[in-house]
Order: sequence, then C-alpha cells, then structure tokens
Amino acid sequence: MHLAFVDSNPPALQAIKLAKRAGHRVTYLQSAHTQYPLTDANLALVSLVDHLVDGLVTTDHDMVTAALAECHAAHPIDFVTTQHEMSAEAVAAACRALGLRGTAPEAVLTARRKDRTRAALRAAGLASAHFATAADEAAALAAAERIGYPVVFKPPSGAAGLLACVVHDPAQARSAWQRLQRGLDAVPEDWRGQFRRGVLIEEFLVGELVSVEIGARDGRFFPLCISGRYRWAGDGVTALGSFIPAGLEARQATACWEYARRVCRAIGADIGVFHLEIMVTRRGPVLVEFNPRVMGGGLPAAYRHATGQEVYAALLDILAGADDVAAPPFRAGCTAVRVVLPREAGRLGPDATLAPLEGHPCVKEVIGFGEYRTGPGSDVARGQALARFIVQDSDPAAVERTSEHLLSRLEPLLGVPLMTGSYRPGGPEHPGSPEHPGSTEHPGSAE
Repeated sequence: MHLAFVDSNPPALQAIKLAKRAGHRVTYLQSAHTQYPLTDANLALVSLVDHLVDGLVTTDHDMVTAALAECHAAHPIDFVTTQHEMSAEAVAAACRALGLRGTAPEAVLTARRKDRTRAALRAAGLASAHFATAADEAAALAAAERIGYPVVFKPPSGAAGLLACVVHDPAQARSAWQRLQRGLDAVPEDWRGQFRRGVLIEEFLVGELVSVEIGARDGRFFPLCISGRYRWAGDGVTALGSFIPAGLEARQATACWEYARRVCRAIGADIGVFHLEIMVTRRGPVLVEFNPRVMGGGLPAAYRHATGQEVYAALLDILAGADDVAAPPFRAGCTAVRVVLPREAGRLGPDATLAPLEGHPCVKEVIGFGEYRTGPGSDVARGQALARFIVQDSDPAAVERTSEHLLSRLEPLLGVPLMTGSYRPGGPEHPGSPEHPGSTEHPGSAE
C-alpha cells in the first residue's frame, strides 16, 4: 500500500516508522514550518520515507493538491492522511480534486468547523451544546445573553485550545472578544486563515471531560480507548493532561461509544481513527469537538505505556483493511500524561531543569525541553507546553497526587509559576474568574 502522509504533529511521526515496518511505501509532505523540532530523532523518522516533499505550506490547498498530484502520477497513492489538524482542510480539498482516497472530504471540512459540526449533530437529533457564531462584538454579546452565561468563546476552526476562553458576564465577554481579536495576530501565519472565521460562542458544558478514540472503516467501528482529562482549576478549560483508563461506569462508557458512532455517522467520517472530546453530562454524552486525526500531545505516549502498543498501529490496520482491530487490554493501575504549563508569561531560569522527574519511580517517560523548543533562559508564554511526563500509579487520584507533588518541586527550579490543581465539576472553584480568565495563549497544550 502506498500511503501519503501530509505534515504531522510531533508524536505521529511514529506512524512513518510503523508503516515502513509493515512494508508500505510512504510519501511524506513536510511543512516549511514543522510543528515538531528537527531533532536527530525526528529527522531519523522522516528519513525512513520513500519520497519526501519538503518545504511546503501544508495548509495551502493548491500547493498540497499539486504535490500530491505529482506523487500520484509517479506512484499511485492508495490513501492520503494527515495527523495535523491545520493541514486537514488542504488534504480534504486535494483528495476531492484528485479523486484520492482519504477520510471523506466533506466530513473533514465539517469537523474542522465546530459550528458546522454542531449543526450536523442537531440535524441528526444528537445532543449538542447550544451555540452561535459572531462576526462582531455586539453579535457575540447578544449570543452570550441568548445562550446564558457562562459561555465559551473560541475560534470555530482553531487548534490545541488556542484562544479558548470562559466568560461569566458581559464585561468579561467584551474583554474576551478584544483579547481574542488581539490574539489572532500571534497565531502562526499559515494558520490565520482558518482562525479568522469569526468567533464561536457556546454553552459551557458541566461534567466529566473524556477523550474517545474510535476507528472507522466503511460502516464498521473499532472502539480503541476512552481517556479521562485533567483540566486546570483556574478556568475549567485548559488541558493539564489525560489518564487511561477514564474510570467511567460501564453504562457511561457504553453511552460514550454509542454516541461516538452516531457522531461519526452524522458527520460522515468514514475511514480513519478519530479523536472525540466528549463531556459526560447529566443529560448524557455531549460532543465538545471532533478531531479528524488520532490523539495528539502526550496521549499517544500514555497509550503506549498503558497498553504496550502504539495507537498508530490501529490506524494502519484500519487503512490496510484488517478484519479485526481490537483494543488492547490496559495494564493494571492508571497511566497518565501531565503537561508542564506556565501560569504566566516569563523567562525560564538560567539553570532551569526537569531533574525531579528523572529517576522518580512513578515517572515512566519524560518528553523534555528539546521537543518543545524551549530550555534554560527561554522566554515562554502563558499556557506554552514546556515538557510532558508519563506517570503510573494505582488510580487516577494517586496519579494526580504524584503529579501535583512533582510540579510543586519543578516550579522553583523552572523560575515561572505553573498551572496546578484540577477543576472539579460543581466544586468550589470558579472557572474563568477575573483572576483566571481562561485564555490559552500558546498552541500545543491540548492532547
């Protein structure tokens, strides 16, 4: 099988290695501005491909279409995929123009617009958050009043939680609108066209946030994993990490799997592995967002430690037409990934170190400074991922205690205050308060 990968988030480079190990021909279209650092390890993975097309703007529809057309003419492509959500629209447009196999283009284009996704759910009779879109501040304020505070402001075609914000009243809504408009100028240039589509205003959902990983191929579905999510107590939105398994009751897990299948059908997501963020509310599962890609951030590493397998192996099996793609069993206890996030912008100390993580009996892997283009003396933004680490312990509560202890030890060594403390639905925390307005200002923190 000839697979064409178009750009990648950092962990998904592992899919190249697995594809070559399985005997597939691999073409890779690499961005001129990669999301992953060009470390020796990452370059070694890219070097495995049979054909590399480098230096592209992988969000540019015409450029991606032209590159794939040339590759297809030389060696017919069986399937095109991207594990970078900002390239998904360009890949969908190219597949539609060239008649190449990939996830259904209309499904991808719907998934990349949260407002269109919610409209598709409503048309299918599925539970969804109340929402509206706005092109100006007055319309945003009117929509927030209509939906009822608290609400979430976010770009309808964003990524990694960038510029998402919880607001509780009109004054905060005005401030959030203005902050979001200013923040658009800081978005990577290649992404700005997708970010500048107005603002989505939606109901702030209350419940347990989980991530559902589900594979699909031509009407069949392959449940892979439900992971729980840690959210920052300061805003109830910013992702601090994930844990496997999610710890849902059996009936809740069953409801999430069935809801995920119905969401895929409503959107038309026909083939691939998809990452759904779902809020388990009192009225049942409700979609937060649908990502037409495999889990990202540090979650693939947590999945590997929790199961002994790479999640990308399931993607390749599905694309290759395997009859059965079974979810691997979880190891005993709980496996989590935690992300190290500054609570405020600042500069890392000249001797900044992650030393408390090294050698700790519960820490199974550290994804360090080098993978996040930072280190001692670096200027860092609020919400910028500095590092991630994988923790294993007896249960989610034990993992959280261990993680919070390690973060408390890291904070003085890094020289910047860190986001600590998890949001509890219905608890005493007040997400999105004036002290913590809840805007993630740097890409790359979400899973």
